[in-house]
Amino acid sequence: MDLWESETAHLKEIAMNEQIDTVIIGGGHAGLTMSYSLSALGREHVILERGRVGERWRSERWDSFCFQFPNWTIEAPGFKYQSDDPDAFAPGREIVRFIQDYATFINAPTRCGVEVTSLERRSDAGRYLLTTNNATIEAANVVIATGPYQRAVIPAMSSDVPKNIFQVHSSAYRNSNQLPPGAVLVVGSGASGCQIADDLHQSGRKVYLSVGRHSREKIPRPGLCLLGSRAQTDRTDRRYGAGAPQKRS
Repeated sequence: MDLWESETAHLKEIAMNEQIDTVIIGGGHAGLTMSYSLSALGREHVILERGRVGERWRSERWDSFCFQFPNWTIEAPGFKYQSDDPDAFAPGREIVRFIQDYATFINAPTRCGVEVTSLERRSDAGRYLLTTNNATIEAANVVIATGPYQRAVIPAMSSDVPKNIFQVHSSAYRNSNQLPPGAVLVVGSGASGCQIADDLHQSGRKVYLSVGRHSREKIPRPGLCLLGSRAQTDRTDRRYGAGAPQKRS
């Protein structure tokens, strides 16, 4: 292929590819927040979401899931969660509703059901080429807003557990009814592990919670979550000057 044929083929490829200034991969709260900022600047963009808006909040949470921070912390740029009880903890369905309402509020240019299968940088044009399950898009900028935890982390020793012992990752757990009868070992004492352990306990199961090196801060005041406790402590420190630099004599 000579230079002319090569250039002609390149121009045809550009004509076939959709041209967009900025592509955001992921239709969760991070992708929507970026969309809000780009819209405020008048920048052309599109959000590509392989499932639905807030998909992982919909399909990878258990039935009794509650957001781990109180209602007063739930907000996005220009949009705050409305609740009669700011210190309560919103159930998962409310988080989904909040994200969906935010997408509607900002009129996010979202394309659902579009999965990005590859992303590469064109060396000749300095632009990015995204291949999806139904099209090819060329963009000047790409924002990856897919979240930090895409794949389940399962301990290697899991393969040594006898086959007759049922195993399930937290992203696939829904309720105790999907587990066979008997006691349950929950591995991991983070927010997911503790909530699932409590859910199983409430259902009448005998539960063992495996705790590793993960540590939790103590809450000095009963009735407050960690953030509320920090906020109260910070206000008290400021009021009485705690932690202020001391003048040397």
